[in-house]
Amino acid sequence: MQLPESIRERLRNEFRFAVDSMAAAPDLAKKLFFFSALYGEANRSLNEHWDTELALVHLVLVSAHRDISGRISQPPPLSGEVPQELPEALTKAAADLVELFEDSKQDTAKLYEVLARIAEVAYTATGNGNYLYLKGAVKL
Repeated sequence: MQLPESIRERLRNEFRFAVDSMAAAPDLAKKLFFFSALYGEANRSLNEHWDTELALVHLVLVSAHRDISGRISQPPPLSGEVPQELPEALTKAAADLVELFEDSKQDTAKLYEVLARIAEVAYTATGNGNYLYLKGAVKL
């Protein structure tokens, strides 16, 4: 990402606060509340400086939040259970994203790897993703 330093710094600070808060949150709903700050801050930053990779970050984060929120907002008989490891896997993946913004290097390959992991973690909250998790195809 080719972001002005002022935007990188704001993203670093906001992302770090959100992820530290996720780590301290007692349940998945609270973790998701703080996770939403990640895509919110990415969205605000896009208004100041357009960057295609930051747009991808925003899209993956919004999608992950939507999929997980959708699963936990449904009554259990319809939704099934989310994997027990999902809350911590989501926090870890978000922390990996923060580390990218804290690193002075611009590592595009690592960015895509982290975004793919966030998508994978969130996918386990979907019906098919949960099936693949139960089958052992998706690991958290």
